[in-house]
Amino acid sequence: MSVKTTNISSEFIQTAARILKTLGHPDRIKIVEFLENGEKTVGQIQREFNFLQPITSQHLKVMYDRDIVTFRQEGTRYFYSLANNFIIKILDCMSEVQDKLDSGEWDFDFSKNSN
Repeated sequence: MSVKTTNISSEFIQTAARILKTLGHPDRIKIVEFLENGEKTVGQIQREFNFLQPITSQHLKVMYDRDIVTFRQEGTRYFYSLANNFIIKILDCMSEVQDKLDSGEWDFDFSKNSN
């Protein structure tokens, strides 16, 4: 395994930490993953996960405020999409880790790290 040596800027670390903290809520990760395939309305997101409308809107607002999602409005409908490829890369990394864990290539005991 090669080790990549980089000097990550303090500014980037702060931005990444803010985004990762926001994505620390499982429902937000679900929403981001759902939006990976293209923009969705608030109603579509709400129905997909059986969320109450206020909860859906609250998650979307937090993610919008942190530049994770963006939206456009058509009449009274709001269409949300991912704001940038950085978010997709995070999902790709999560998927890769899950694949390695599922295949047994990596070993991690989640029971020791749960709340």
